[in-house]
Amino acid sequence: MNIYKPIIMNTTTEINIQENIDKFKSDGVRIENKKFEKINESELNAEEVEFEKCIFKNCKISGNFGNATFHDILFENCDFSNCIFREGSFIRVEVNNCKFTGCDFTDSRVYHFSAKETLFNYANFSHTNIEEMIFDEDDLSNASFQECKVKNIYFENSKLIKTMFYGTPLKNIDFSTNEMSGIVTSIKELEGAIVNNFQAIELSKLLGIIIK
Repeated sequence: MNIYKPIIMNTTTEINIQENIDKFKSDGVRIENKKFEKINESELNAEEVEFEKCIFKNCKISGNFGNATFHDILFENCDFSNCIFREGSFIRVEVNNCKFTGCDFTDSRVYHFSAKETLFNYANFSHTNIEEMIFDEDDLSNASFQECKVKNIYFENSKLIKTMFYGTPLKNIDFSTNEMSGIVTSIKELEGAIVNNFQAIELSKLLGIIIK
């Protein structure tokens, strides 16, 4: 496992994220070296905006970040539930104790992304290109990883309840430390996945096998 952490130094605290977004859209000025703390915004339109070397802490934000870029970013104690991140780019991003419930990450590009103690239940990562990503003590119940291209994704001590992996090869992915039940996939995708004994019994249902 070799996931790079974001590189962030000398940030300036900002109280108005909308002003920064407007400046980017009018003048093309990248939002860089900013710390957004205790921001509460709804219906934010941040499509195609570029964030670099920024911190989001104790924020509650809803809105559209479609096709946005997040490069060297830390999210801490934030709630971004139901936000749209479609076709976004996430490069060296760290997430701690946040809520991304119901977020749409479809068709995104993810490189060196770590998440700990965060809710991703009902999040949609379908058709996403993933390289070096770890979920540690996260809730991915009812999340979707349908038809993803994956290179080095890790799940540790997380909840994978009714999580969808249909069309995503799971070879060499270690699920053994996670709570797993009712996942949606096929025998083809499961070939080469690493599971524990209890998970193997659960997954045998996909074969139609009844174990007494």
